[in-house]
Amino acid sequence: MSKRLPEFEGEALEPARDVSARDIFSLAAPQGSVLKAIRAQQLEVLVKLVPITVFTQALAAILLIFALWDNAPHIQLLVWGSVGIGICVWRGFRARRLRLDAEYRSRKPTSFTHVTRAICTIAFLWLVPPFLWFDAASADAQLYMTVLIAVLLSAGSITMVTVPPAALSYMLVMLVGAITITIKIDNIPMLLMSLIYAASLTWAITANARRFIGHARARLELQEKGEIIELLREFEAAGSGGLWELDHELRIVHVSKDLAGSLSRSPSETIGVHARQFLDPTGRIVNLSSGMRSLFESLEKGEEFKDVAIPSVDSQRWYSLSGKPMRDDRGRIVGWRGVGSDITELRLKGDDAVRTARTDPLTGIANRLLMRELLEEAIIGVSENGDDCAMLVVDLDRFKLVNDTLGHAIGDQLLCKVAARLVKTVGDGGTVGRLGGDEFAIIWTGPSDRAVLAGLALEIIADLSRTIEIGAADLHVGATVGIAIAPEDGVDEEGLMRSADLALYRAKNEGRGGYAFYEQAMFEKAEDMRLLEHDVRQALAQDALSLAYQPIVEAQGGRLVAREALLRWNHATRGAISPETFIPIIEDAGLIHRIGDWVIREACAEAAGWSDGARVAVNISAAQLTGAGLAKTVVSALATSGLEPSRLELEVTETIFLGDDAETLASLERLRALGVRLVIDDFGKGYSSFGYLARAHFSKIKIDSMFARGAAEGDRNCLAIVRAILALADGLGVETTAEGIEEEAQAAAMRDLGIDQLQGYLFGRPAFPEHSSVAPLAKRA
Repeated sequence: MSKRLPEFEGEALEPARDVSARDIFSLAAPQGSVLKAIRAQQLEVLVKLVPITVFTQALAAILLIFALWDNAPHIQLLVWGSVGIGICVWRGFRARRLRLDAEYRSRKPTSFTHVTRAICTIAFLWLVPPFLWFDAASADAQLYMTVLIAVLLSAGSITMVTVPPAALSYMLVMLVGAITITIKIDNIPMLLMSLIYAASLTWAITANARRFIGHARARLELQEKGEIIELLREFEAAGSGGLWELDHELRIVHVSKDLAGSLSRSPSETIGVHARQFLDPTGRIVNLSSGMRSLFESLEKGEEFKDVAIPSVDSQRWYSLSGKPMRDDRGRIVGWRGVGSDITELRLKGDDAVRTARTDPLTGIANRLLMRELLEEAIIGVSENGDDCAMLVVDLDRFKLVNDTLGHAIGDQLLCKVAARLVKTVGDGGTVGRLGGDEFAIIWTGPSDRAVLAGLALEIIADLSRTIEIGAADLHVGATVGIAIAPEDGVDEEGLMRSADLALYRAKNEGRGGYAFYEQAMFEKAEDMRLLEHDVRQALAQDALSLAYQPIVEAQGGRLVAREALLRWNHATRGAISPETFIPIIEDAGLIHRIGDWVIREACAEAAGWSDGARVAVNISAAQLTGAGLAKTVVSALATSGLEPSRLELEVTETIFLGDDAETLASLERLRALGVRLVIDDFGKGYSSFGYLARAHFSKIKIDSMFARGAAEGDRNCLAIVRAILALADGLGVETTAEGIEEEAQAAAMRDLGIDQLQGYLFGRPAFPEHSSVAPLAKRA
């Protein structure tokens, strides 16, 4: 940043200069913030003196009426006095409101023109006595009128001096009255004295006004320079050396030479131009640049902004802008002042704050901020010149394992090695940056046909799959890549980056170590999930989720032994939505604990009222097993409902063992210690380790419906798996339940195999209870 105070063109920052006659006597609204502030001070001082002025005028009028009462028609005197005193009272009342009522001052502001008109009206009323009643007045009344006109001539030039046009107009009108009197009494010396006195008053009015304006200007400029110095200190990180100022309508008031020169403009060419028209005359850049949108949003909302990077109209230059609103005593925005600089070269090289803010501190490559700017630049090139541009997002496949096993220091070195390989692979065809964590991005400006990009993705995957040596450790990570191409996959920076992220998500789902191009269906699915999440939240607030219960029976006798509580959602427009669809959304949205706790409480309260003594089974997710919160919920639900712990079954799937097995097992042990039964659901479908079955002390194994049906149909593989599960269960001394039984033949086959319990549509579909046992979910949140 320049350590000197940049020269600021225009009145606001120039040294105090002589005050011109235009500044003193012009009725037109002033240009420039300093002159506007001075004009406001002049009017403020006058408004404060109005009560004294109108009181003096009214008192003088009353005394003159008494002096002329015997020499002039009473009706004329009373009409003249009423008009004059009425005008004085009205002006005094308005002055009081202007001083005390901010809303009135805003709605009906005063000005030099208004004040001058009002003063001239009062002055012209004082011409009536000399013209109409002087000749008929007595000698004493004539003397009184002459002295009164002279006194008012002097007083007016003093009380109205802060508004020179009004003071001069008043003085000239009153001079006409004085000259009229001197002519009527044929006193040439007095006439000459009146003219000399008027000239002296004119000089005094001008001198006093010049002094007032000069002092006010110096004071305001000193204050403004202090504010600008503070502004430069506040925004020093931007490396800013150029100054700018807008009025309340966002029109340019001032631009320093430095900033105007970098824009190839002179300061005078920018004055009066609207900021939006100046920065984006075609209205095209704002649609492509998030920085430009952020800038205009801040200006429209009246919010301070700092280091907002925006491209020039031709996208060849980049500027960093910082600014803050200027407010009046009522808090209203009267303008904007800020700093700005050309950062085109600084953001890509150098060692100042601009470059630092755009560099990843670990790897030394571009960070997210610079990548967004470069992507905007590339997209503008696509829109303007038909250039090529693509976005590749690269996610490391096994980075967390390295961090967890070897520590973050090795992980950081690994990221640096990865960054170096990516830079070498990409070469001059694009720019590599780190978005955060183990996620990198590439802005590709080379040929962007799918074949080239697919080849680049494969090369990246191959390079990152090769062994990376760090000290004595040989590391293997690998990568997954998502690809989006401009403009078909995104016409702005946010859209293209979102598309690349969706493509990466698809590539991960299809198996790591591959790549995927963005397709419109990905966005439609993501948007559908977003809308579903919104609807889920509404469903929670409106108690639209409910529990249905499906029976579980003994395989041999058919006796009811349990009911499984199943969460159901009947969408207002989509109808019944499968739990397989909305449960993952609930987990991703962080709502699973809230809903899971409600399900346990509701199920326990419902089961406590069953006369058949059947157990109730509740599904819990891996997310609920973190910490001791689930055990506390179970204890509270059992205590509140009075349900025996042995009548509560908690069902978990094999996926719970994908995480930290020690923490998972500890949570399961806490639950088992309460006396509840633990059930492993969908066994054989996931990732079980037989060791977990013994260590977690499950009470029951539920065989996935796929294997149960396959075994019933005679599938050799399914039969082998079911028999193995039964043997395992028998050895561990746990019960077995076959799920998905819909036909009697399937039930008979399971009985023959020795299954303990059966569950499926053959024995009953999930049914809703006739009453709700606990408070609705929304009220328990």
